[in-house]
Amino acid sequence: MSASSGFRLAKTLGLAAVVASAVTQEYGAGINFVVPQSLGVYPGIGALVPLAMFATGLVIFLKVFLYARFSRAMPRAGSSYVWTVRALNLPLGFILHFVWWASITAAMGFIAFAFGNFLGNAMVNAGFAAGHLLLSKPGHLALGLAALWIIYGIHVAGIRDYGRLVVILLALVVVTALAVGVIGFAADPAALLHTAAARTGIAFARPAAAPPFDAHAFLAVCTLFIFAYGGLSGAPALSGETEHAETVMPRGIVIAWLTSVVLFSLVAAALLHAVPWWAALDLIRHKHASLVTAPGIIGLAAPRPLAAALDLVIALIVGKTLAPQMVVTSRMLFAWAEDRLIPARFAETSRRRAPVAALTLTVVLASLFLVQATYIGWAFGIVARSVTILLVWLAVACAALNLRYNPRHASHGWSEPFRRGVMVVPVALLSIVVTIALIRSVLVLPHAPFYVQPLFQGAVMALIGTALYLRARRVAPGLAAVTATLPLE
Repeated sequence: MSASSGFRLAKTLGLAAVVASAVTQEYGAGINFVVPQSLGVYPGIGALVPLAMFATGLVIFLKVFLYARFSRAMPRAGSSYVWTVRALNLPLGFILHFVWWASITAAMGFIAFAFGNFLGNAMVNAGFAAGHLLLSKPGHLALGLAALWIIYGIHVAGIRDYGRLVVILLALVVVTALAVGVIGFAADPAALLHTAAARTGIAFARPAAAPPFDAHAFLAVCTLFIFAYGGLSGAPALSGETEHAETVMPRGIVIAWLTSVVLFSLVAAALLHAVPWWAALDLIRHKHASLVTAPGIIGLAAPRPLAAALDLVIALIVGKTLAPQMVVTSRMLFAWAEDRLIPARFAETSRRRAPVAALTLTVVLASLFLVQATYIGWAFGIVARSVTILLVWLAVACAALNLRYNPRHASHGWSEPFRRGVMVVPVALLSIVVTIALIRSVLVLPHAPFYVQPLFQGAVMALIGTALYLRARRVAPGLAAVTATLPLE
């Protein structure tokens, strides 16, 4: 697209980059850390962790259907923010997406911190003494900052370079997931537990019977796994930079979903085959949670050279999640600026058609969250992030129904895909039921201090978002008129 086209963003990406952006945002700390560790939070899940991962993936199809339909009707940078504001309500859409944006930005700081853990442990296991330095607080900070600002540099260089990067990373993810699956299923659990017992001194004992099915624990774990599938937003965030987005984006979202369900279910089943749930629970209870991660389990199951190589690759896979997350957060800022909710400079682009101001604010805030994670530890938790993802999904479902039935949208071209087709209404209604059920299962965390409760964290961010909206309404009157039409990109 030439500079004279009127578009500020470069519309150069194709199907492969769309799929890769979503999968590379999804496959990271969620599958390598959250999946086996979920037993420590909800031990009642027992052996059903892989089933919960697969079931969550199937339920996510409801979200996939809606996102694909909206991406065909309104393919714009800002994705679900643009959809909900146009189809529902401006202040609701902005405040909700501000909370979501804050959770992703905080997650970037956490991922940058976790990258130090994964890479440091990988280097220690491979015999490199420098790994101990990376595991120190200054090491965490230095490595995390380096990762954030290198990714920033790639983004500033232009979206074409980002597209090439995520396609390469997608290939790395697929190869690694298949390797973890093969190693996990080929492992002898008895021999592996013998090795773990020798290393930790734990006397593993298989329970006489599996625990009874705990519906609450199953639902709660499914809600945790929403975090793992949350990277789906990495696809529609690129709508402003994808050629023929009306057709490419829906296909990309569906393919990314299928890829993620297969890879996630394979890895979850392989990990819990190698280390049975009851043994994983013993390791967590005896303060050996580091062994109940993908690198920890592979380190027990695979030959040392192969385990060391996979540890390093998994560390890179965890760190690479920062790249698509930076797309989502910066394009959200870009969309807000297009709608005059924040200063116009955040919708300006460079000679390479990159929204530099939006990217800069994103990386600065993520760096601050990294400092917080390194030296304070308080952060937007995994559960709070999952709840915000569910709330956005709930809003998108309500938006679909409003486009279907509200006569106010009858004259809008973007409502046409929702006014035909028999699946829109049942999928939207099921989405509302599912999201409310999942949110209720984790809204209050047992035995957790108030400042990590999802309700408290979400309320704080919602108050900040409300203040920003009220300020924008004073500074830029006429916001309703601006958001009555679709933005340029």
